[in-house]
Amino acid sequence: MDLINQLVATARARGLSQAKLAELAGLTAVGLSKAKRRGDIRASTLEALAAQLDLELALVPRRSREKAAEAIKAGAFFRTSGDPEDREK
Repeated sequence: MDLINQLVATARARGLSQAKLAELAGLTAVGLSKAKRRGDIRASTLEALAAQLDLELALVPRRSREKAAEAIKAGAFFRTSGDPEDREK
């Protein structure tokens, strides 16, 4: 559901209504509204919506994202050390 809301919010920020986004992606406004309410949508539909916003869907390993967030919080995201152990983090 988060992805649907993010796409709709992006469309609105770019001056497109939810109905217009749905139309451009080949959906009905009612169909998109129902999918949004249910929080259930096909990946191909998400891809079609994203394409209309010049976005692409990407799956990112959760662990890598979490490790990056931890490193940023610790101020250690960018390391200049030549220590091989630092490169593995």
